[in-house]
Amino acid sequence: MDRVQLDELSLINFRNIRQASIAPSNRFNVISGQNGMGKTNLVEAVYLLGALRSFRTAKRSELVFHDESAARIKGVFGSIHAGLNCEITISEKSRTVSVDGKRMSASGNHFQMLPMVLFHPQVMELVQGSPDARRRFIDRALFQANGFYPSLYKTYARVLSSRNKVLRDGNTDRRALYPFDLQLADTGARMVKMRREFIDSMKPFFQEAVRNISDGQEADMVYQPKIQGDKDAFMAALEKRFSQDCARKYTTGGPHSDDVEFLLEQRPAKTFGSQGQQRTLVLAAKIAETRALTTSTRKIPLLLFDDVSSELDKQRNGHLFAFLQSMGGQVFITTTHRDYIHIDGDRADFTVSDGGFMAS
Repeated sequence: MDRVQLDELSLINFRNIRQASIAPSNRFNVISGQNGMGKTNLVEAVYLLGALRSFRTAKRSELVFHDESAARIKGVFGSIHAGLNCEITISEKSRTVSVDGKRMSASGNHFQMLPMVLFHPQVMELVQGSPDARRRFIDRALFQANGFYPSLYKTYARVLSSRNKVLRDGNTDRRALYPFDLQLADTGARMVKMRREFIDSMKPFFQEAVRNISDGQEADMVYQPKIQGDKDAFMAALEKRFSQDCARKYTTGGPHSDDVEFLLEQRPAKTFGSQGQQRTLVLAAKIAETRALTTSTRKIPLLLFDDVSSELDKQRNGHLFAFLQSMGGQVFITTTHRDYIHIDGDRADFTVSDGGFMAS
């Protein structure tokens, strides 16, 4: 199967990396070094080429080397995208993206072209954490799985912000909200439908992974929308919530407040699952995301693992590496201890120190 493959990576003035270039292996790339040396910075740079945003900060200034005006990330891709050149320039006030020398804006086509799956320590809070984390998990996957979803998401966010401003201003005239309600109902109903369909596509992979990791336990992931149904049903729900929205001065229902519940043996894992069981569900969710994206985009995503092995016990670590071996895609893994990485052959090792990378 086709896959996303990074053949060359060049960084200039990115975080603590003054300048670096690496030629990754087309399978496993292990980046080792002490904390604070720049391992995560490299994974973040690769992620930016696909996601066009950082998974660590919303402040562009934090991505630029101290006292420099701009950072540059350049990636040359192979496999199905042989020769494709993606370059991102970041300054405190702007971000520009070019693909094969042509300026472009963030779009669903780009996300689908370069799908990536990221696994980092904060993801371990997916089950136990806030609904925000679970919505981000689903939305980020959908950005890559469905080319229509990014523009739909952005339209919904813009209309929601406008509607909330009217509510904050204390306007209780239903007519003032009606134009926003029409747009919110249309985009919201479609978002809920797309989320439900994608979660349904993940479920078989998720359930299979949990059974394999936990020796047969049954699990489920259940989408919990605050409002569901078609546009008319959404409009009716907004009207029903009108008094509550006016009192609270924000929109109380819609995709922005939805959640996903993880169940283990038909019980809420957030409440009844042990820490180990919750980590099993997180690992299974990321495996399911990878497999669902492979199905929807018809290519194996590039896989990024930032210091995850130290978060998993021996059994879950073993299952993770067995899965990575079976997928056949390109993988980047950071670690403080190479002993955590159970991969023989077909790998490149890099050592990082003070923002410098050396093949080892």
